[in-house]
Amino acid sequence: MKLNDARLGGRANFSAAIPLITFAVAVTALYLGRDVLIPFALALLFSFLLTPPVTWLQRLHLGRIPSVLIVFLAAFSGFGAIAWLGLTQLAEVVGNLPVYQTNINRKIIALQKPGVLRTVGAVAELKEAALKLSGSVGDPEEREQAAPSAGGKRQVHKANKPMQVEVVRPHSDIRDALGPLSSSMLRVVTTVLGVLIFTLFMLVQRGDLRNRLLRLFGVDHLNVLTTALDDAARRVSHYLIAQCMINATFGLLLGTGLYFIGVPNAPFWGMLGTVLRFIPYLGTMVAGSLPTILSLAVFDGWSKPLATFGVFAAIELTISAGVEPWFCGVRTGLSSLAVLFFASFWTVLWGPIGLVLSVPLTVCLLVIGRYVPQLEFLGVVLGDEQVLPPEAHYYQRLLALDEDEAREVAENFLKDKTSLELYETVVIPALRLAEEDRHQNALDEEREAFVYRTTRDLIEEIGEREASVEAAAKPTGQRILCVGARDEADELVALMLAQLLRDDGHNAATIKTQEFESHVGSFREDGIDVLVVSALPPFGLSQARALCRRTRRLHAGVKIIFGFWDSAADVAKIRERLGAQSFDELVTRLKDARALLSTAAPTGNESAAQEQQLTEAIPALKA
Repeated sequence: MKLNDARLGGRANFSAAIPLITFAVAVTALYLGRDVLIPFALALLFSFLLTPPVTWLQRLHLGRIPSVLIVFLAAFSGFGAIAWLGLTQLAEVVGNLPVYQTNINRKIIALQKPGVLRTVGAVAELKEAALKLSGSVGDPEEREQAAPSAGGKRQVHKANKPMQVEVVRPHSDIRDALGPLSSSMLRVVTTVLGVLIFTLFMLVQRGDLRNRLLRLFGVDHLNVLTTALDDAARRVSHYLIAQCMINATFGLLLGTGLYFIGVPNAPFWGMLGTVLRFIPYLGTMVAGSLPTILSLAVFDGWSKPLATFGVFAAIELTISAGVEPWFCGVRTGLSSLAVLFFASFWTVLWGPIGLVLSVPLTVCLLVIGRYVPQLEFLGVVLGDEQVLPPEAHYYQRLLALDEDEAREVAENFLKDKTSLELYETVVIPALRLAEEDRHQNALDEEREAFVYRTTRDLIEEIGEREASVEAAAKPTGQRILCVGARDEADELVALMLAQLLRDDGHNAATIKTQEFESHVGSFREDGIDVLVVSALPPFGLSQARALCRRTRRLHAGVKIIFGFWDSAADVAKIRERLGAQSFDELVTRLKDARALLSTAAPTGNESAAQEQQLTEAIPALKA
């Protein structure tokens, strides 16, 4: 037995370690296979980006291969032209850097000691001249060249001096000529060729690749797989297209602004800003800092550098704070923290290319988490949807004794919903969770009191707010008394119902459970038309049954409605447990109770008399 228990324990430990082993193997494979996976991932993104125009051309009956070739050649010809223009402008910027060196030095010195700029500049020039002079005096070869050619000893000494010989190895190939840059350029060229080949084949064989992927995961899951593939393609394609449009607009505005300021090579900086903005976080800072630094080198004063930075900041803030979240954020479904974390993760694995690919690859992980049950945690961690339902969020903040955020949850819900929907969707389910915890001794007295007190204050505040909006002179309807069956949670639901009924024109009031049980036989029958007994599951049925039966026995003319606030409850079983003679109607939702009690309201003196009777009946119960 002990041996079997040890084996079972070892298997359980191994099963628990399987996810960690799988993750480690996957990360290792991604790192070791980056030379192949990076071109493949880039090609996959380009295929997502180029698929819509290919599909559009196919609808014009051009055929699959001609459509792919047209889009492929047009796209990469455009990329090549942009790259050539960018390299040309970059060469011009690099060639002009020595011209700006003096101005840069002056700016640095001015920042350090603005008051002694001229003095420091003169000292620097004198120091440079002294260094040149000392170098010419101390160099033996220069002294010999400066000496007269006549003079025997001097000529003999120069002739007898050994000549320095340097052996220069001729460059045998291009790799030796390029030196350390050869390996980097070779890798770049290999990556570009791999991206071109992969993209072309993905566009041509898109249907075949999709069918093979479906067959790989099984034909029994065609619906889920098709939905997942369509969702991933839609999200990534929309993200890439939207990002291209936004970044192109950013580059156009930046280049135009720099052109009017007078910054050299303004089109290049606009083009560079468009490209760099595809790199999350880091690219935007580089796109703004480079032209600002150049303006410091070019212009003498500070006004134009400040204007350069101001133009960049205004464009970036407008796009990132206003346009991008609305236009691009809704298409990915990623949380900001997930984007930041996986940007770092992919950068560590694949370098700068990983930073560019971080968002699309994370979107693919999000889609996998939404459609694969075993990987559901990815959808929870990466998504931007609210992971806690409103009732759980509200109750959790109450457990944390955070009244402000609990109220914020309710207020945010009320922006688009009514108070009835708030009560039925958020407050009542939260009270049900509190009741379950309380009866399981999982809720301490402090938190229990806080939950009920905060909820009561919220209900009363909403009631006062809605009462102020309603008309001052409102006709009155039936005289209704709402009472809780057992606990304070039952009383709170009764308070919600009474508030809603008053909004409908009824004379509705509430009474505490203990007060009603103590004086149920003393309230006058003509003062109450309807008694509503409120019970919140999972408890309270026995107390509700006793209360209903006692009220029926003492006041046969009063209509009794039992509210068991659980829309999923089995109404037939509840009727059987309570007894059909104990009450007149059974409701499970506040909405149903309002509909049941909505009758024509009396007016005039009759209304005033009924309201006076109800007012007198309530104190009689509390006396």
